[in-house]
Parts: sequence; structure tokens; C-alpha cells
Amino acid sequence: MTTITVQNQISVMSPDDWEHFIEEWMTYRTQEYFDYERLGGAGDQGRDVVGYVDDPVGSNNYIWDNFQCKHYDKPLTPSQIWVEIGKVCYFSFNNDYPFPRKYYFIAPKGIGTKLSTYLKKPDELKSALYENWDNYCKNGITDTKAIILDSYLKAYIDKLDFSIFDKISIIKIILEHSKTQFHVTRFGTQLPKRPETPKISANVGDHELIYVKKLLQAYDSHSNDEIDTVNDLINYPKYNKHLKRSREDFLHAETLRAFSRDTLPKNEFEKIQSQILSGVIDIVEDDHSNGFDKVKETLREAKRLQLPTNLLSSCLTVNDRGGICHQLANNNEISWCEDEI
Repeated sequence: MTTITVQNQISVMSPDDWEHFIEEWMTYRTQEYFDYERLGGAGDQGRDVVGYVDDPVGSNNYIWDNFQCKHYDKPLTPSQIWVEIGKVCYFSFNNDYPFPRKYYFIAPKGIGTKLSTYLKKPDELKSALYENWDNYCKNGITDTKAIILDSYLKAYIDKLDFSIFDKISIIKIILEHSKTQFHVTRFGTQLPKRPETPKISANVGDHELIYVKKLLQAYDSHSNDEIDTVNDLINYPKYNKHLKRSREDFLHAETLRAFSRDTLPKNEFEKIQSQILSGVIDIVEDDHSNGFDKVKETLREAKRLQLPTNLLSSCLTVNDRGGICHQLANNNEISWCEDEI
């Protein structure tokens, strides 16, 4: 784990990386929004990262929240946000987009005392905007023309609810970002503790049917008797115990897959699956006297493979390796018997 704190890493981000970080954080809040997107850059009309409460396509009155990303080496002051407030007032007046439901200022060093006071007193914030319009907004909202605070624009702003303007603590954002799949790779922090693998269910689930069917065929190819169903294993302790271990390993691997999906970027788990497939495929494709022997040799090899370092390496277990082989069988990437159906 890096000795540099997350807060210190955030403080030296570029403004562009800061916006990307907030966009990543938005994945934690996906259940609150229909959709979200990063708009920061030229022509964003005062919108950095936007959360749409409902579908904005084809609507002039959609509901949305704005997350304004300001990256400075000191707490935000009023002089740094007048033009941002001016933009959202002007462009909504101009019907480029609706006035937002909420507008959050997000800065690595937080909000200064004076701005914090204004945010608690919406009427004073609005009055101060009027007082500072000519100095900050008149020539700052757009490069193409001066935006005069005429009677029409002022009448529009008079009716706006300035209590929408607020802040979000950086500590809160860091804590929530730590629960996304981006945190470990962005900051080099340790993975959270892997969740315990639950006990297997008494009955084979629908998601297990393929690999379990393949195991039954492997047992059948090894036995002198016919084995078609799980119930047939009652009289075969060796196969019955093997199936139980296999189902436990499969559940271990499924738990690791879910853990990877929730804590790491896409495909980290799939990289391990690919490496294990590459490591065992020659054994799978070799000739064996029966499918059960092939299963056992393949799993033995999977459990002793030297795998490349991966973000999941620290929590990969022997059970996971065996379970991944059964996942590969479940995905029809490997087979135990030539005549599998």
C-alpha cells in the first residue's frame, strides 16, 4: 500500500484527472440517477459532471444535478465561483438546459469560510452574484459576447431557488469512491477484505448445470456403472465427495468474480481465467483413459501454476483455481469427455 495518502494524491491531480475522479465516484451513486456523464471542457456551459434524474432525451424539463469540479490548492472562495453560478443562470435562461435540481461545488481543499456562509444563506448568495456580475460574469460566461444583467435576465434569476447550491465533503467522496471498482487502481491502496464464501446449497442451481453435467459424464466414463444424475452418486462416495468439493470450489471462484467486479476494473478476474485456461489446455487436450482422470490432472495443474501477478493475486486461493476450471467448463471452454452432450 502506498505511503502517500489518498488526500495527498488528490491534491496533486490535474483538473482533468479531478473530473475523471468525480466521474468514477458517480458510479457509486448510479442508483440515484437514470444516467450520468462528464461534460467538462470547452463548451460545457458550466457543467462538469452531470447526473440525470430522468431521461434527458427529447425533454426540455428533465431533472438533473450538477457536480462542479474545482481543483485549487486552497479552499474555494466566492470569487472563484461567481462565473460558474452565472453560467448556470444564463444558459438555463437561454433554454440550453433546465435549471438544475442541485448544484454541488467539489474541491480537494473544500470550501472557504466566506463561501460556506453564502451557501447557507441563499438570498445573500443571490445578492452577491448581482453585485459581482460585471466583474466576473459579464465577460466570463462566454467568449462570443458580453452577457449583460438586463431586466429580463435579472427577473429570471430573481425567481430561481439558490438553495440548490451546495458542497460535498471530500472525505465523504473518498469514502464512497473507495467502494467503487476504480479506487484500488487509481490510488494504489490495498484491496478490501474479501467476503467469506457462503456454504453451497443442497441442490444444484441452474447456473451450475453445465459443469455439473460434465462432471457426471466424467464419473460415468470412469465407472463401470451408468451415472446420469446427481442422485445416482448416493452409492458412489468417491464421486459424491468430489462433486461436493467441486461445487465448493466453483462457489469460491464465483465469489471472487463478484468481489473483482465490485472492487476492480473490468476483466481483472477474466485475466486470471485466461491464464489458467492457457496453463491447463494442453492437459485437457491430451488423451486420457477417462474423463475423471482428466478432471483430476487438470485441477492438479491449475493449483500449482505460476500465474503472473494480478490485482487479485493477494486473495487468490487454491479453491479459486479449481473453481475456475469448473467455470471454464461451465462456459464450454473446456470439456472432460469427447462425447459430451
